[in-house]
Amino acid sequence: MATLKQMATDKVIDLLDQASQLKFRGLVAFHFFSEPLLDKRNIFFANAARERRMKPLLHTNGDALSKNHMLCEQIKQVYDYVVVGLYDYTNVEELTAAKAYWKNLLCGVDLKFIYIRPVDDRKLPSVGIPRALVPTDNRAAIPDLIYKNGPCNRPLLRMLIRYDGAFCLCCEDLHAQFGLGSVYESSLDELWYSDRHVRIIRDLLAGHRASYRLCERCPLTPTGPALGPERIELSRRDYQIRSVKLI
Repeated sequence: MATLKQMATDKVIDLLDQASQLKFRGLVAFHFFSEPLLDKRNIFFANAARERRMKPLLHTNGDALSKNHMLCEQIKQVYDYVVVGLYDYTNVEELTAAKAYWKNLLCGVDLKFIYIRPVDDRKLPSVGIPRALVPTDNRAAIPDLIYKNGPCNRPLLRMLIRYDGAFCLCCEDLHAQFGLGSVYESSLDELWYSDRHVRIIRDLLAGHRASYRLCERCPLTPTGPALGPERIELSRRDYQIRSVKLI
């Protein structure tokens, strides 16, 4: 039996208030690696983000929307940005038809798709994203390579808060292995600008993935400039939060 775990409503609102006080006006998503619309509070949270001049982002597999036109209308009213995951097509025609279906159903939103072929057939189009914490999936379009000396700016672009309050470094840090703290013990400001978080970001910008076990085996490609430690002069402004994900 699956166990449902979620952050208390008042804590989510508190975090949105804190982000607002930090002048954050970027994208906010309300999900982990699961279907966000299974949480009946989703529309409420998205509205709360909009009221604070943030931009709610929905990443959904579409199952909860396909037969619920009332929910679709609510989504179009509160979300400007939607990503739909497509996973059950068996040929190019079905994939094309699925995209057309969602464009019609969610017309008016900034709609994007992510899709991975349901079978190991290289002739089918697929957008695969490798992950460090799961076995290699032959359906993925990108092989699980590693880049021990590759720079990475991903932790600088997004703040991730897990359902239990743990502050995660990135999407690969599912189990909060970096020990960056909790929103139940520290404010968003204290967590984001902590000495440890800043130090990790500087190391990764300089290409020192090998300094951290999770980063050393991360298959995500290098991003950001490869700068030597002596050249990294980042101010508090450089570390401003770009997006927030409450997971």
